[in-house]
Amino acid sequence: MPATPTAVLVHGFGTSSRVWRAVLPLLDAGGGEALVPDLPGFGSSTDGRHTVDGMADVLLEAVQARGLTRYVLVGHSMGAKVAAVLAARRPAGLSGLLLVAPSPPSPEPMTDEGRRDLKAAHGHPDLLREHYLTITRAPLTPADLDALVEDGVRADASAWAAWPDHGSREDRSGDMTRVQVPVHLVSSATDPVITPQVMHAQVRPAFPDATAQTVLGSGHLLPLERPQPVAGAVRGFLQQLS
Repeated sequence: MPATPTAVLVHGFGTSSRVWRAVLPLLDAGGGEALVPDLPGFGSSTDGRHTVDGMADVLLEAVQARGLTRYVLVGHSMGAKVAAVLAARRPAGLSGLLLVAPSPPSPEPMTDEGRRDLKAAHGHPDLLREHYLTITRAPLTPADLDALVEDGVRADASAWAAWPDHGSREDRSGDMTRVQVPVHLVSSATDPVITPQVMHAQVRPAFPDATAQTVLGSGHLLPLERPQPVAGAVRGFLQQLS
């Protein structure tokens, strides 16, 4: 059994495993190479299981296929809700849960107009570019912005619609009482999506024993905007669990 758990990095809505590419080179905690899957309908995945539970199933299958005996789920945004739902199942080998700018287990606050605009952006490079510039606060590199737009164009239409229409509306807060591993929360003081108010009102109460840290100078896409503090949080959490 490895002394240090392996990090399983779970991307958020509309992105892919590539959202972690600035974080990956900064991880070296002795737990082996991180597992960075694409969720159904995003990145290179053509899997049709687009519900929160379906995505959690796929995530568990990826962990099992890798043969991980100790691991930590690190979820960003939508991926954080998926990771938390999987953690509530108490899967074998899970050692911890680290949530970055997490969509809350309870319904994510989003206006009807916001949901419509989000769905309308799918497949449209100009709208996607505007969306990502709106939800970030630190400058993105041209390569990162191009990758985000490319992922938004190639995402499966059903997967794209499933989150604003269904997954983000699910109330899984009751499931969180079954999470029995240490939880660490990473958020941004200037995130326009998962605001400090959402963290205080919806995320922290779901994980009352969690440790937490706030990152400055970032919007919602913390893994791209502030990879160093995100990687530092992951390294520290893995070392704490060693």
